[in-house]
Amino acid sequence: MKIIKGKIEGVTFLKEDTILHGMIVGSTTISENILLQLHGMVIGNLILKDNSTVYLYGMVIGDVINKGGHLEVFGIINVKVIRESGNTVIDPKAIVRDGIF
Repeated sequence: MKIIKGKIEGVTFLKEDTILHGMIVGSTTISENILLQLHGMVIGNLILKDNSTVYLYGMVIGDVINKGGHLEVFGIINVKVIRESGNTVIDPKAIVRDGIF
């Protein structure tokens, strides 16, 4: 499993299981069958592909778009969650500023 503690800038495609304690500045896509444990921050949209899994404990400043993955939100989403497909679970203590669609 890859661990990111620093800062990544630009559009990012995660293609291996990852724990993010750092920051990604740019749209981030989680590839099929990949796990992301997000403890840090994504500044941009976060996109889940088929069969990907995201446990969001940190913050996303942008939309989170579920296109067929499994999303569990415990942290903060500063815009909205868009559920196109897949499974989305929002913890009662999580914050989604602009709602769930």
